[in-house]
Amino acid sequence: MKTYFNLQWKIICRSMKDFGLPWLLIFPAIALVYISFFYLLRLYPYWAAYLIFLLNFQALFSLAEYQRNDFLKMTFNNLDYYLIRMLENLILSLGTVILFIIFGKLNLALVLLAIVVLFVFVSTNSLWSSTFPTPFRKYPFEFIIGFRRTWLLLIILYVLAYIGLTYDNQNLALFCMFCICICATLYYQVIEPRMILWNQNRKPVAFLFHKFTRGIIQLSLLLLPITVPLCVIFPEDITKALIVWGLGLFLIPFAICLKYAVFPRKVSVSESIVLGLCLTFYPLVLVIIPYYYYKAIQNLKTAV
Repeated sequence: MKTYFNLQWKIICRSMKDFGLPWLLIFPAIALVYISFFYLLRLYPYWAAYLIFLLNFQALFSLAEYQRNDFLKMTFNNLDYYLIRMLENLILSLGTVILFIIFGKLNLALVLLAIVVLFVFVSTNSLWSSTFPTPFRKYPFEFIIGFRRTWLLLIILYVLAYIGLTYDNQNLALFCMFCICICATLYYQVIEPRMILWNQNRKPVAFLFHKFTRGIIQLSLLLLPITVPLCVIFPEDITKALIVWGLGLFLIPFAICLKYAVFPRKVSVSESIVLGLCLTFYPLVLVIIPYYYYKAIQNLKTAV
């Protein structure tokens, strides 16, 4: 068991090195994340609590992936396996639980602890199944992979949205729409092999336009189950719903341009910071999209 956690530590250090940062920044980075969560909870105690809960839930959900846990079961005996899984989930969630207790969110803390225990014994065995149905066509692939990784998170967001609509809390439904937009943006972290890019028969401009169009349509499909009932029940909030949809309208092209501007490597820390700044001050997206669009076209000309 000790060997396993040593290996995980080396993987984390290597990931930091791939991002171009020294491993010594791991703990300051973790501290910065929880400090940010703390101030978010102070500024927006209601919405931030649900956002942090959903982020933690998705991380636990990823650790419960069937193939990963099946490998651990074959490698360790039952006692070590359950200890490893419990420690992993606790390490990942302890900081969030402490924050919830500090801010009096005891119900969320208890639910999160219950999920920590539940995912020790339950694996997401259908997560990446090739027969798992999605509402999307075969190409582009990002939404198919992303949907299969986050389907349970999406269900929770839909349930929260319908609860908000039922109890006249349209802001909760709008918040869930915004979370779906962010989730869809992160789907483009998946990097396809260079061979797949070589096989596409479009020039860079046409290729990016195709990606933009498909991504916006696919995001709209995810938003429709919330947008339609929201506009029917609260017609005075149609403008707000369109604003949230508009966020995705620009975030999807931005994520695509950013992905192919640095292809074939993954997005680095500095570029992730740019994405975070755009989410904090959204008008930046309109300024930065042309820059990464030009870089993506130039990069695709040499990559294809």
